[in-house]
Amino acid sequence: MKAVVSVLLDWQGLGTLWWGHGRLERRFPLLAGLLMVSLFTALPFLSRPGIALLLLGHGLLWLCWSVLERRKTMGPLGPCLMVFLAIAIVATGFSPVPHEALPGLFKLVLYMGVWALATRLLERIDGWWNPLLAALLLGGLAESVVALRQLQAGAVPLATWSDGISMALGAERLYGSLGNPNLLGGYLVPIIPLAIGATFHWCRWPSRLFAASTAVLATLALVLTYSRGAWLGLGAALASLLLLWGWVTMPKLQNRRQALFLVLLVVTLVGAVALAVLLEPLQVRLVSALAGRGDSSINFRINVWVASWQMFLDNPWTGIGPGQDSFNRIYPLYQQPTFNALSAYSMPLELGVELGIAGLVVGITIFCRALHQGWRQLKGAMATPGGKGWPQISVMAAVVGLGAHGLVDTIFLRPEVQLIWWLCLAFLAIPQPSPSKEPESHNSPEGSRAFC
Repeated sequence: MKAVVSVLLDWQGLGTLWWGHGRLERRFPLLAGLLMVSLFTALPFLSRPGIALLLLGHGLLWLCWSVLERRKTMGPLGPCLMVFLAIAIVATGFSPVPHEALPGLFKLVLYMGVWALATRLLERIDGWWNPLLAALLLGGLAESVVALRQLQAGAVPLATWSDGISMALGAERLYGSLGNPNLLGGYLVPIIPLAIGATFHWCRWPSRLFAASTAVLATLALVLTYSRGAWLGLGAALASLLLLWGWVTMPKLQNRRQALFLVLLVVTLVGAVALAVLLEPLQVRLVSALAGRGDSSINFRINVWVASWQMFLDNPWTGIGPGQDSFNRIYPLYQQPTFNALSAYSMPLELGVELGIAGLVVGITIFCRALHQGWRQLKGAMATPGGKGWPQISVMAAVVGLGAHGLVDTIFLRPEVQLIWWLCLAFLAIPQPSPSKEPESHNSPEGSRAFC
């Protein structure tokens, strides 16, 4: 593995043999930061061609930066991601529909280009995390406002996800500019814990008020999507946030404060459950999740899972190839009558179907390794004087929320969700500095001073 990593790194920095060291590579962090800020601010409002052009720009900028500046290591997540990419290439080559699998491989490369550029940027200047986070929250705030305005104008049903029972109770499923309430919910799931973490981490009150407003409006919009998968993801994210915060806070509190903290935690959870029970449309949607095949949406997913499982059993080693196009080409051979689907509606099952057993194992490994790296970062941050660990806590909670939602829905096929996932992985790939090392002033861009 070390030899392979060395080969992947040796080509980086070769451009200095012709260009030398100059001002150009010193401009790359600013260019990368501005490009990523633009992407995540406008993410929910961009068209698919617009997103594709921006992703291509990220990849080309990373390539130019890598040619002119050598990177010493691939980071803690780099080797796993390279193995994942290699498995996707093999799955494309052995796919029964290689022409349909090739666009899926190309999309994966574009997504990984964003991860690579964000990782290099945050390793070089870790202070860029605050502007990137602010851009993501600004996009989430704007999207939440657009969605909530549909309460006044009326959310016109656009697809079969309009539940008849909920509609009869006067409920309108919000979808914002994304055109689908499940996608809107998946987009907001990671933004809420990130906004909560920013509220406590940022120092200036205008920044805190901005983050808190984003958290409140995004939570309200997510709840009104009536997406049970998004509710599951939000519940997992908030539970992770509270558990990690409790682990950090409890050792610092006295006995009476510990009891008060536990009481407040229980009251918050009970209040959330009571709110869900008292609001009739929410109650109907929650109860319908227990109906099994008696609920049309769950019955549809079960049928898709059964057909996708059979696809996996027939292609266990290399899968059918990455991407939605290859799935759409093969799935009609297995689908039950009147149950067409765009994906497996479960990310682990989707990985198994597309990339086989190896892809599924490596995908789970990346998820677990990211959380492990976040845990190491959190312990390192807590060992630093004055460290509170809110960035690490919120990013880990966002990753857990996305993972929980991805168990029962197809959100990861959408760039609005997957790009946030890659940004979180890039943050968790930052090496944790030594607690004894004082942060240098040049490690933070000018824009980060507005947050702290």
